Amino acid sequence: MKAKYYQVIYLILITVLLITACGNEKEQKNQSTITVYGNGTVLVQPDMIQMSITLSMVARTTKIAQESVNTMVRQVLTILKEAGIEDKNISTASLTFRSEYEYTTRRVLVGQRAEQRLTFSIENINNDNKNEKVSVIMDQLIQINGIELDHINFGIKNNTEYFIRSRELAYQKAVEKATQYAELSNLKIKKVLSISEAGNQQNAPISNRFTNALADVEMSRQADSTIIPTGELEISTSILVAFLLE
Repeated sequence: MKAKYYQVIYLILITVLLITACGNEKEQKNQSTITVYGNGTVLVQPDMIQMSITLSMVARTTKIAQESVNTMVRQVLTILKEAGIEDKNISTASLTFRSEYEYTTRRVLVGQRAEQRLTFSIENINNDNKNEKVSVIMDQLIQINGIELDHINFGIKNNTEYFIRSRELAYQKAVEKATQYAELSNLKIKKVLSISEAGNQQNAPISNRFTNALADVEMSRQADSTIIPTGELEISTSILVAFLLE
């Protein structure tokens, strides 16, 4: 009798669970949801600048070419040290040696090329006329024959608070969108179901490549110094938010 009794109880529990599950599934199907993107952007004045320069020379032998490049590197380091750039902010990105050819009707060996790329950063460019110091450094660097200023990137040393603000703005935008769509549907937001970050980024105002042609132009100017507008950085965040409506 006890075994039969337990079987009946078991069947009743299974039946209740199935009914509950079907009810929940039906309820979920009747729920209205909306998923929207939110984008938040904060404009910030950059406080640091990163530069990359390439020093190269072609000579009869690799040794002679490298000696010339070493002389150029010493010139650059002197300029940077006199400008107050710390050693920790200067590094070698690459050092290469290769044969240099000239192509006409056939390939002709011109010599051996030595090439070294340096990167350095200048911090607090908005303080104590540091932006003017950047221009002075540029004016001195472009006087070195055989130098290429590959690119200039502006940035924010500590950007955490700006990304926090951009996330807040992104969420507010998502709520505004969802609220509008809900009102158009004669509904209202009940709660947030999920939030996922679609991406965040820091967009620099400019990213330029200068060649020796620029150096020639700059050297031809007399008292004028290089002008480097910093512009504003865009700190942005994109999120995807799902809302439950009622």
